[in-house]
Amino acid sequence: MAQEKKGPVAQLREQLDEKSKSCNVLQQEYLRALADFENIRKRFERDIEVSRRLTLEALVMDLLPVLDNFDRAIQATGTGTTVEGLQKGMELIDRQLHDALNKHGVEEYSCLGTQFDPRKAEAISFVHTDEHKPGTVVSELSRGYVCGERVLRPARVVVAKAP
Repeated sequence: MAQEKKGPVAQLREQLDEKSKSCNVLQQEYLRALADFENIRKRFERDIEVSRRLTLEALVMDLLPVLDNFDRAIQATGTGTTVEGLQKGMELIDRQLHDALNKHGVEEYSCLGTQFDPRKAEAISFVHTDEHKPGTVVSELSRGYVCGERVLRPARVVVAKAP
């Protein structure tokens, strides 16, 4: 069978049809990829929320025994408990609370006696003294807390100044 000779318009029309089909295929692939990306983004957001909730629940579960011990200590104050016994109980509760925080990566730090660092401490006051080198932390009103490299709460300190 002899092949029909196509004119330039017919050839261009065939090329246009091929390119249109190719464009439609690519457009469909693009839309599928876009939908996949959106589904992955939504799943990622759900996973982050679940992870955040589970982390919070784990922290709360570690703190609940501390609360139970505080309740016991409060109840014991009315039963003739000695001051020494109450103090020992409070120290145990304090240690238990710090252990629970440490378990979750929260650590306490002190700046006392070190050079003042505004990234780790908040200067509440200054004191003029020649006993300490200027810029040295001379007292601490509250300790600081870090979680990993991030300062959760800076230490609240008093800093020495030259007289």
